[in-house]
Amino acid sequence: VSEKKIVFRNGDLIKSKLQPSQFLSGFLMELLERDESVQSVVYTFPHLTIQEFVAAIVQFLTSHPVDIGKLLSEAYSKEDGRFEIFLRFVAGLSSPQSARPLEEFLGRFDHETTCRVLDWVKEKVEGQTVNSNEAGKRNLLIALHYLFESQNKA
Repeated sequence: VSEKKIVFRNGDLIKSKLQPSQFLSGFLMELLERDESVQSVVYTFPHLTIQEFVAAIVQFLTSHPVDIGKLLSEAYSKEDGRFEIFLRFVAGLSSPQSARPLEEFLGRFDHETTCRVLDWVKEKVEGQTVNSNEAGKRNLLIALHYLFESQNKA
């Protein structure tokens, strides 16, 4: 998502810690690419939102819990909004209601990562409640989207 890449080769998937699997194949489309008599298979997502969802899962499952907060803050700091949906998905993965069905396919989600994501969401909401200018109101709305996705009642 950060590289704005839409076509992937096998090496790209492996570099992103993705292995071809039944779960992943439900999200990817295979395309046959021809390049001067050489044919190869490349992959693409049918929609950018699906790519952002898979990116969120990969980061949630493979990032060290200490690093996830830094990753979220870096993505949040981009003012062009390109990571907004990705961040909503990460926040949603911290919700037990969302995680439970996915854990059947992907294995248990790390509790510490979930806690760090929830702490990050809480920090964003609390940080925006004191801002009353236009940008602050917009950022509060965005932070409330993360809170909604996390389903955190605390």
